[in-house]
Amino acid sequence: MNEHVFRFSPRGSKGTSPLLSVSGFAINLDRAMNAIRTRAVGRAFCSTANLGAGFDVFGLALNRYSDTVNVRITSRKKIRIVVRGPEGRNIPVEVRKNSAGPPAEELARKARLKKGFEIIVEKRVPHGLGLGSSGATAAACTMVVNALLDLGLSNDELVQIASLGEKAVAGTPHADNVAASLLGGFVIVYDWPIRTISLKPPHGLAVVVTTPQLPVQFGKTRKARKVIPEKIPVKNAVLNLGRASVMAAAFAQGDIRLIGAGMEDQIAEPYRKDLIPGYDDVRRMGLEAGASGVSISGAGPSLVALVDEDNRKPRLVAQAMGRAFAQNNVRSTSFVARPAQGASIVKKE
Repeated sequence: MNEHVFRFSPRGSKGTSPLLSVSGFAINLDRAMNAIRTRAVGRAFCSTANLGAGFDVFGLALNRYSDTVNVRITSRKKIRIVVRGPEGRNIPVEVRKNSAGPPAEELARKARLKKGFEIIVEKRVPHGLGLGSSGATAAACTMVVNALLDLGLSNDELVQIASLGEKAVAGTPHADNVAASLLGGFVIVYDWPIRTISLKPPHGLAVVVTTPQLPVQFGKTRKARKVIPEKIPVKNAVLNLGRASVMAAAFAQGDIRLIGAGMEDQIAEPYRKDLIPGYDDVRRMGLEAGASGVSISGAGPSLVALVDEDNRKPRLVAQAMGRAFAQNNVRSTSFVARPAQGASIVKKE
């Protein structure tokens, strides 16, 4: 007769989990407990991307808006998406069109999950403003499903998977927004497969976001990407490379004034600025009011200004940018944000 011997091993070194040994097979109790959980809830903040010279490379999480994603494992072998919240109208719920869908599909494939998901998105990040709305949803969903399935993926793997959500919405798997929403702070995205660096922003950094009230264009990000030529002059690439290098060093050193030196772009903004009435005036007046740098936030139409709050007043910068839009017969709204933390799990059960 086969005899199964159950031995409970006490906790060993600090941080390790007790093991249950069954005829030589060890089962991690923490992992076993996680495996029976069927629901988790997570949140991710909005973000601004590019910051001038860092096209598709730089991102910064902002503490103004956030999306909450509630994921439940179901017995049905498919994914169902429900969108709610004040910014949930006109957001598609098809799995291949909602930025939560493709990351959830990929994580289920990795886990060889034979069941499905119900994904409820509480949408609070406005879409169509250049604040990483789809990226926040993708980041929150990726974080939640990874935790729910106990996959233990690395930050780089999570960003790579979350970028699939951006591909569904924008047509390309750009990762600057999702990386910022997932990791928090200032992020640098590079290489393929994706690799990331996350830096803590300097103390006193405030971000003024000014948004012109223009008609909302669906598919705006795709359109904004199409206006950028596939080939650019070498001199422009060199200028951007130098400015982006200065920005990365300035974030590492905590020098807000120097960060602004890199917020001038020769790749995307020369073509995208024509989509924003009064862009040149708004940028100029923001700088004159004390901003370290001004750039288009992601695909726009919002503009962001980085301000050293210890030496300048963000409110005055916001007012100056608003006046510039008004002089061009465009109404606008503004708010002041600070860098945000990365995505987090709110509940797991």
